[in-house]
Amino acid sequence: MTVAITDFGSATALPRQHAGREVGGVRLTRRGRLVFLVVVLALGLVLTTMLSGRAESTIEMQQPVASETVVVEPGQTLWDLAADVAPDRDPREVVADIVDVNALDDAGAVPVGQSLYLPTY
Repeated sequence: MTVAITDFGSATALPRQHAGREVGGVRLTRRGRLVFLVVVLALGLVLTTMLSGRAESTIEMQQPVASETVVVEPGQTLWDLAADVAPDRDPREVVADIVDVNALDDAGAVPVGQSLYLPTY
């Protein structure tokens, strides 16, 4: 039996081929392209969210407009004022509107003699 000995020391090593594409000197694998795509999409979503205006409702809500001023008399409550201003509406909503229009901290803390703006509907 004869055995042949071959010297592989002088052979030059060939560069290993990767499964990716080379872009601008950077080799992107399939996973790298996917990560790059996800990052670009996430940045686009963040920019779109930041640059878009706030959402506006298309349904028009009836907003109270302050046009009448009254002075609170002794024994008078916001509930009484609400019933006088809008007898056909829920007094709780009208009291809430009076509190909002006048920037009151508490619906029960209205002193006698205070001027209040009453909403009209």
